[in-house]
Amino acid sequence: MGRGLLLRLGGLLAIAVGLGALYFFLWLPLQEAQAGAAQVSYQLRVFALVPLCLVFGLIFLLFGERFEYRTPDHKNLTAAGWIALAIVAALTAMGWWWFDQQFAALGYV
Repeated sequence: MGRGLLLRLGGLLAIAVGLGALYFFLWLPLQEAQAGAAQVSYQLRVFALVPLCLVFGLIFLLFGERFEYRTPDHKNLTAAGWIALAIVAALTAMGWWWFDQQFAALGYV
């Protein structure tokens, strides 16, 4: 198997992990809150994990090894890597804000 194919399969796996984490650790707790559960728990780190998996998974699925997100010595991010990381950070913040608004609307503090 070539490196490009492995990266694309890794991207597909990352998307699957991101969607699974989204469903089990964010969507299900939100459903519990909407059903009126007295106490709901969720993991804050999932807000970063889901966008990270989905963004980089999609990038690797579409571009494979053509996406150069780090320098050849693997020590620094390239401009493309920083842009992808900024998108992840923005999606993390927006996801947290939306989730917090949903819980506040349901009366959770």
